[in-house]
Amino acid sequence: MANVVTPQLFESGYHAATDVLAGRATAATVRARLMDRFGLPQRTVDGYWQCHIALLNGTKFRHTLQADGWRFNLAKIAELGPVALMAALETFMEHIVYLKGKAGGNEPGLHRVHEEFVRAIQTSAVFNIAEAALDGQVAEAMAEPADVRSARLRQAPSKPEQQLVLSRIFKRSPYVIAEVLLRAAGICESCESPAPFTRADGRPYLEVHHRIRLADGGDDTVENAIAVCPNCHRERHFGAAYSEAGNGALPEVNSVMTQGDKETEK
Repeated sequence: MANVVTPQLFESGYHAATDVLAGRATAATVRARLMDRFGLPQRTVDGYWQCHIALLNGTKFRHTLQADGWRFNLAKIAELGPVALMAALETFMEHIVYLKGKAGGNEPGLHRVHEEFVRAIQTSAVFNIAEAALDGQVAEAMAEPADVRSARLRQAPSKPEQQLVLSRIFKRSPYVIAEVLLRAAGICESCESPAPFTRADGRPYLEVHHRIRLADGGDDTVENAIAVCPNCHRERHFGAAYSEAGNGALPEVNSVMTQGDKETEK
């Protein structure tokens, strides 16, 4: 048989990998089987069954493999769900980065396969509204009778189901955060209590909160930020008084003052 990689090798390599993982065959057995069937050298056939194991286990992969071979194996892992696929894509990207360091190894085809499955994850995942949904579910659970809650606790799995979520984050300026923390000098700018503890490096622990949320169009500026203790920070996101002001924004009567302003007001 000619030394040609065919789509049948992708399928056979996948089944060989599942046999090894399940303990139905040894590496030597599947290697000999593939070499005999396809007339290919050991290193070539090793790539086509070890690829799937590497993607599942997150191990390094150093064989040369066609883009279609990667696509086939990623499609099989995608059947296990988006969490498994996300982990496999991290391994795949590590391999692509490895190839960039080799002469002629930066294959555009591999990048296209990676982007293809990233798009698949984006369409199957949900956006990160889990925390808000959980808060509503907790409120409903607290309103149920005690016997109903007890029954549901007995039925609840001890290991939580995993779900892949997509989050939009803002790349905040470290200089704005630094300036606000220096202005606060370790004192919560809401309740005026000292920071509840210090970090490992000795800095007082305060959190920087945006008066008008970035998600609501607020600016990432010193004027729009306040350094608060964790308790006050949670209040601004979930407290009744602040939710009435709108999405955790500080009411106008609690506007932030600089140290100079405070001294002037006295």
